[in-house]
Amino acid sequence: MLARKICVGTLFFVLGFSYASLYAHLALQDQLPAALEAQDIAMIGVVDSLPQQLEQGVRFQFSVERVISESVDFKSFPKRVSLGWYSALGAANTDQKRTAAAIPDIKPGQRWRLTARLQRPHGNANPYGFDYEVWLLEQGVRATGTVRESDDFSNLKQEDFVPGIAHVVNRIRYAIREKIHASLPNNPYAGVIVALVIGDQREIAQSDWKIFNRTGIGHLISISGLHITMVSGMFAGFIFVLWRRSFFTQSQLPLLIPAQKVAAIAGASMALFYVALAGFGVPAQRTLVMLIVVALAMLGGRAMSISAVLFVALGTVVVFDPWAVLWPGFWLSFGAVAVLLYVTHGRTEKSDQSTR
Repeated sequence: MLARKICVGTLFFVLGFSYASLYAHLALQDQLPAALEAQDIAMIGVVDSLPQQLEQGVRFQFSVERVISESVDFKSFPKRVSLGWYSALGAANTDQKRTAAAIPDIKPGQRWRLTARLQRPHGNANPYGFDYEVWLLEQGVRATGTVRESDDFSNLKQEDFVPGIAHVVNRIRYAIREKIHASLPNNPYAGVIVALVIGDQREIAQSDWKIFNRTGIGHLISISGLHITMVSGMFAGFIFVLWRRSFFTQSQLPLLIPAQKVAAIAGASMALFYVALAGFGVPAQRTLVMLIVVALAMLGGRAMSISAVLFVALGTVVVFDPWAVLWPGFWLSFGAVAVLLYVTHGRTEKSDQSTR
């Protein structure tokens, strides 16, 4: 029996290692050729991320659809790049209003024809610092660069919105962020509100992060599994009450589908929407997968232990995003839940024995 467990464990280890190696190999293949660095390359693509507003411009991720430069082979060109669009006034002007007016309004889902000067991803090698290069690799970004200046921006935009699920989600997040900034003009903590609502923490000042970390509330400035579970549970309970009462009609809907199953579907759907709004962070992914597994178990009439649900969530996150194991949030998220389950399981057994 022990030998069988060792063989099965070794087999899964080899399969996991081989899968991660193949995943990394394919990701590293999509890289900017060294000969194309520091060259002006014309391309057409779509803004496929939430733009980051900077003091002197904007930075965004760009999904390349076509390369116009004849000397560039599109097959060897990276399919996703990170571009910074900076104003020519930014270097000599500190007026943010003039700087913002010097570049166009970049929104998710827009198709642009841009000329950019690219380079391979590089990050600082400082010990214990943020590994920017690995983060770009996880995001599928294999080149960074800047958009070259142009006298006429009106001819560069090809289409204001390209249909797509990811583009719709990012455009909704963009609209919410702009609404928050419009409601809180010149407010120093508007970035904190944005982080709590849509999970975008890039606008929080470094001085604020020092205060949050020293006071021990840094982990609260994000959309965690607790928030997602709370919102999902509230929505599921609301739908459960309405369905049980057939929306206050005479339809007798529970005779068609039990209210518990409808509530499970509603809760999982709300969790999916909220996680998409939060940007699909690792803690959010873990919570989403766990809620979906619980909902599927309820729909199928099966009972699953909470530890099995956690392991299914762990395996799903690692399969779809092997780079997640490189970040502390992955280990803290699953580790914290595992510790809570262990402690709760022990207390449950003691309470059962005491009642007997």
